Amino acid sequence: MSLLDDASIVITPNGVKAGTLYAVIPSDGTADVHCVRASATTEVDSTGLPVYVAPNVPRIELSGGCPVISSEPERENLVFPSDLAVTQTRTVAAVEHVLTFYGTGTVVLTGTHSATLAGTGDTDRVQLIFTPTAGSLILTVTGSVKYWQLEEGSYPTSLIETETGTVTRAKDQYSRDGISSLINSTEGVLFVEVKTTYDSSLSRRISLSNGSTSNRVSIEFDDTVENKIKVFITLNGASETLQYTAPDLSIFNKIAVKWKANDFAIWFNGSAVVTETAEPRVPTGMNQLSFDGGNGANFFYGEVKQLQIYKTTDIDLASLTS
Repeated sequence: MSLLDDASIVITPNGVKAGTLYAVIPSDGTADVHCVRASATTEVDSTGLPVYVAPNVPRIELSGGCPVISSEPERENLVFPSDLAVTQTRTVAAVEHVLTFYGTGTVVLTGTHSATLAGTGDTDRVQLIFTPTAGSLILTVTGSVKYWQLEEGSYPTSLIETETGTVTRAKDQYSRDGISSLINSTEGVLFVEVKTTYDSSLSRRISLSNGSTSNRVSIEFDDTVENKIKVFITLNGASETLQYTAPDLSIFNKIAVKWKANDFAIWFNGSAVVTETAEPRVPTGMNQLSFDGGNGANFFYGEVKQLQIYKTTDIDLASLTS
């Protein structure tokens, strides 16, 4: 018998439509995940270039040749048009920015920041992360500069298409409620294969919950310490917290959380890295899966290769996370 025979929910970068990411298990639609994103966006196709994705359609990116579920924060593209760059001056704040583009041309930055970003190929996306002073940033374009973007943030996000002015893309939100029959609050395993970029302004979480933070099992990618994982196992507002600092969360890792009275653990890439055997408290009434903290805040942003839920702890966690 395989691990998948024991799984109550399996979600992969599978079929999508507007508002829905289909679950592999169960196949009857009861665990299909709802996707909300109030604006259009783009994803990278097999040619390495951005293509249009309609509002509320889950974004399936290719990461190293493998499809992944992509979830991104709200961002604004400050330059326009995005398809073919032209020299312009933009007013910027004194916060971290990211400039990206495809092509073989060059963008020279002057004014509130001095730098040069040179392209390396038509299907290569180059990036520059910098912090300007507040004021007018001049971007001088020469040569072929396509699909360019200037956004506030510490890392680049997918292209936000612009024409005659700046455009803001809404954040991705993934959740499914009404699945209490597929979650065992008394014991179980939440497994994810993910990567995420550290952001000191944002705690990113994936949770099983009762629609609040009062009863939940939540995996947090910390905003105060880079590469730190926190797990919250909460009953009626009282939490047991497990913590582990991973080698590198910006690459794909397999993470499993096990909960059962007096038997909590974090498994990471084939090994149990944190255990707790003295805590009898487990959640109650969990009926929701969400890419957030369980209460519509602390959204997860990153890439997910797979997510699985088990209603028992009696599974081979070493095999699952290896």
